Amino acid sequence: MRSRLLLGFVIVAVVAIVLLVVPVGFTLDARERGTTLASLQRDSRSVASVLSEELGDGNTARARRFARAYARSTDRQILVTGPQGTLLATRPSQVHDPEIAGIIKGFHGAARSGTVPRSAFEGSQYYSVVALHHSDTQTHPLNGVVLVVTFPQTVVRRAIRGDWERLVIFALLILLVAVALGYVLSTSLTRTVRRIGQAVEAIGQGRLETTAPTDLGPPELRRLAEAINATAARLIRLLEVERTFVENASHQLRTPLAALQLHVENLQGGPEGPDAAAFAPVRREIARLTRLVSSLLEMARIEAAPAVVTSVDLAGVARERVEYWQPLAEESGIDLAYEGPDTLHARALEGVAEQVIDNLLSNAFDASPNGGPVRVRVSSVGGRVLLDVIDSGVGLSEFERHAALARFWRGTTDADGTGLGLAIVDQLVRLSGGTVELLVADTGGVDALVTFDLATG
Repeated sequence: MRSRLLLGFVIVAVVAIVLLVVPVGFTLDARERGTTLASLQRDSRSVASVLSEELGDGNTARARRFARAYARSTDRQILVTGPQGTLLATRPSQVHDPEIAGIIKGFHGAARSGTVPRSAFEGSQYYSVVALHHSDTQTHPLNGVVLVVTFPQTVVRRAIRGDWERLVIFALLILLVAVALGYVLSTSLTRTVRRIGQAVEAIGQGRLETTAPTDLGPPELRRLAEAINATAARLIRLLEVERTFVENASHQLRTPLAALQLHVENLQGGPEGPDAAAFAPVRREIARLTRLVSSLLEMARIEAAPAVVTSVDLAGVARERVEYWQPLAEESGIDLAYEGPDTLHARALEGVAEQVIDNLLSNAFDASPNGGPVRVRVSSVGGRVLLDVIDSGVGLSEFERHAALARFWRGTTDADGTGLGLAIVDQLVRLSGGTVELLVADTGGVDALVTFDLATG
């Protein structure tokens, strides 16, 4: 965001420079050229007046001294010609310059000015040509005598180049000021946005006590931070109410269930009580309710625990859990095996890998009542670590695979499960930054696919 804001300031500065500096440069260019010609015309009239008097009075030497002094002080060259030829020239090459000769030849008495293109003797020049007229034309006639004053365009170009250089420096200063202001303003804005974003990210990761700064940035960002803090506070209250309810409900249910189970066992063992078969359904339901309460307590504990993600050797944990479940697999006629590397680290909450694998293996064993292969596979793709627990049961339909991750969902109403196992798995994996998905396995059963971020470093 800061780079985009800074780029916006730079673009605005460049547009302002183009709209302001470039027209000013061309205006100064045209003004410099026009001023040079106007000044040359004025000087040519003044020089013509002086030379007319000197040459008309026969003071040719004084006229030459004046012309040379004028040329040295102004960088302008003087050429005076008449019917008898050249009277004086401050630069001899002008006498033989065909371009100037053409100007003199085309002169018909009216003062004129313009530019001379580059010739064999001189570079491009400005010129002004006027006729000389002595005040006493009877005694000192100057008929046909012409004054040509020239000025090299290189001098004007240097002046124009200097104007453009100053304008470029001015433009660079504007650009530097725009970059500095843009950096300060964009940093000020993005610092607040970044801190608000960090607070929102922390809240999304479960650290609901995090607050966004409400004393930084413009009023709009402050109001946004206040709204985020209010939302987080409300979430904290709602989650606290839900957590308290689950904990209280679980504790309230556990005590009467334990008492009920004790009374049923006492009645079953009495001398006049019914036989054990009559109490089997009651005891089975009591056991299911006990597991349900334990699962509710587990979910409450998960929600209350801080979400601290760390590096976990998922491959090592998977191999250890497969070894742990191996005796039960042999007893149930299930071919349980691990497939994957010896070591592969993933990012997950501490203890989550064990709970996830145990829950998925429990479901896989329940789905394979007649035995068959169950595979636990660990692999990596890109920056993700994949955990597959594959059973060889009858599988689930597409609707059932999506619904199985919801709380209290059971495939059949007469199943012994609580319907919370996969919900706990899904919650633990999401808190670890991963995902859970139930797919169709090649064996016809279910492929429980869990993905975690790969732990680097």
